[in-house]
Amino acid sequence: MRITRLVPRLSNSDEVIKKYCRKNFKAPCSLELIYLPFVLFRYRIELTLLFGKNKTEKGLFLVDLLQGIPINIKSNTKLELKEPHLHEELKELLGSYLGRDEKNRVLIESEEVDQEQVLPIVLEEQVAIKKGKNLLMYDIMRLTGGLRYRRVEIIPYPETKTLYCPYWLIYYRNRKDEMKFDVLDGLSGQKEGGQIIKSIKIGLVKKQTNSKNLILQKE
Repeated sequence: MRITRLVPRLSNSDEVIKKYCRKNFKAPCSLELIYLPFVLFRYRIELTLLFGKNKTEKGLFLVDLLQGIPINIKSNTKLELKEPHLHEELKELLGSYLGRDEKNRVLIESEEVDQEQVLPIVLEEQVAIKKGKNLLMYDIMRLTGGLRYRRVEIIPYPETKTLYCPYWLIYYRNRKDEMKFDVLDGLSGQKEGGQIIKSIKIGLVKKQTNSKNLILQKE
């Protein structure tokens, strides 16, 4: 299956195990690299302060296509495209985020991967973007106490792109001998929690259900 993916910095399984075991006493049983689907889009936020002053901010966002969980892309991130056809396709969408910076670089490429590694899309793009906007709005109001602004409007640009983000699943057995897994971000190597793990679990269940339905159809 060919996907457009963020290239994992952690691509070697031995490296992943070493990194994981530095901060855990759990003994890994196995691991796998999976890809979670996101929609990438640009947006601008128009803010009107209480005393009437207007302010506009722009940014680039990823929203996962299983729950609509938003991930903001830092303004100093530089996205580098490995193939010329991706540059033609994404140059307007990525804008000033395009470039080369060894420290803050994220590579994007079109790659053939095993279909078993790819989690299914659950939400339509516009539904996911709407959910992501609502969560972003909630975060803005929570962080400011809702007292600084008279008006906050988040306006997505029409250009979008489906990207797949890499995550490592590290399986282990707990004290009750139950199989569990932890998740490491394939780019940062950081341990994930909360909503990303929930999205991955939703995707794994959906994938298993789709596989069973396909077998039943063939029978």
